[in-house]
Amino acid sequence: MEMPVHCLAFDLGSSGGRATLGTYDGERLSLETVHSFERRPVRIGSRWYWEILYDLEEIRKGLVKASAKLNGRPFTVGIDTWGVDYGLIDRTGDLMAPVHSYRDPRTEGLYDELFELVPKGEIYGRTGIMFIQFNTLLQLYAHRKEKPWIFDEAESLLFPPDLFSYFLTGRKVNEMTIASTSQFFDPSVRDWAPDIMEKAGIPSRLLCPLVTPGTFIGPLDEGFRQASGLPSGISVVAVGGHDTASALAAAPFDSEGRSAFISLGTWSLLGMELDRPELSPKSMEMNFTNEMGVGGKVVYHKIIAGLWLIQECRRCWRERGSNLSYDDIHEAAQSATPGRFLFDPDDPRFMSPDNMPEAIASWFTERGLVAPGTVGDFARSIYDSLASRYGDTLRDMETTVGIEVDRVNIVGGGTKASLLCQLTSDSTGKTVIAGPVEATTMGNLLCQLQALGVVSGLDEGRDVIRRSCELCRYEPKRH
Repeated sequence: MEMPVHCLAFDLGSSGGRATLGTYDGERLSLETVHSFERRPVRIGSRWYWEILYDLEEIRKGLVKASAKLNGRPFTVGIDTWGVDYGLIDRTGDLMAPVHSYRDPRTEGLYDELFELVPKGEIYGRTGIMFIQFNTLLQLYAHRKEKPWIFDEAESLLFPPDLFSYFLTGRKVNEMTIASTSQFFDPSVRDWAPDIMEKAGIPSRLLCPLVTPGTFIGPLDEGFRQASGLPSGISVVAVGGHDTASALAAAPFDSEGRSAFISLGTWSLLGMELDRPELSPKSMEMNFTNEMGVGGKVVYHKIIAGLWLIQECRRCWRERGSNLSYDDIHEAAQSATPGRFLFDPDDPRFMSPDNMPEAIASWFTERGLVAPGTVGDFARSIYDSLASRYGDTLRDMETTVGIEVDRVNIVGGGTKASLLCQLTSDSTGKTVIAGPVEATTMGNLLCQLQALGVVSGLDEGRDVIRRSCELCRYEPKRH
């Protein structure tokens, strides 16, 4: 294949989306953002939804801009997103209803009901997925309770990256990494667990064929292509559809040691790659999760609160007229007193509060404690509390799987928070390697390069990453 090779990665997260054009020259992978847009869940009453059709229009704009950059030359496209949410397609091929956000409170308190239909131990023993209130299985159970008729008309269930690929190509598939977030996928056999769905009252006929990262889905739908003024030769590739899987594909793990990872963004996902799932009662008790990664790896981890806490504080401060940047908040945290305000960042009150600073303050005042007051105090409190949680979770994981890790690779946008990276090294007592910042996008692009036959697999892809970006190293200063 002639060099250079061009691929377009769409990465959609909770707060924004980007289209990044990747160029591989046979040695290094370079990135250029050609389109970006803000996105947030929309609240209607007590409900939270995603503006999926708005996202699709932004994806179309990204395709047009990328094609213009390349003067109409062919390229591939891969889409990764957040996990667990879904859209339902009817028999005519239309999206049936608005797509709920995982922050929608409709699932609160429903696991006890679900466990009467499918015992907790059976669910974990088959799927290895941690119990958290927004898992797809629980969302579907809530959906069935409220609108049972919708499943009579639904033909297919598509997770967000699958849904966008369907809009672009007209082909319905479920990519494996995003499917594994659902709590009705069996990581031991790398296939669906349809009986779990059926016992919960959800028809398993909604499931689509599974595909693995690096699989061609198809060319752009002709109607979509012509309406967008796009040339022929653009094909959609299944990548690590779950953004965590794409991010981990680009984690430059040291083959000589044993590494843990933290994918740090809106959420923190802390874990390690395993060759097979860990489904023990101890693992269920500790609420670790087993999802699929790129290259057939099991991404064993726990979902922890992340920079959503900082993002929501900043939103509230800016609504009050403070023009704070993330750099301003980070500098304020560095100047604040360390270790003064520690709280549980995974308290449910922080899931979707109207005012995050007030929610954090309430955690302290309810316990008769002094609450943070300044921007620096709040930010330092969040960083200290997250780092402390990382340390506890890492030690729990080492005990559960019987493996002691040598270092922690932090990937994603959170690597820009150097204070949090250092605090993580202090809390875990491990060397921390931070980078790449654009891990999700780079992992997405690696899957496309693999589909094109330019990169042979995960190991070669990670070599490309090491050659393509700078990494920062942090050593424990105190433990």
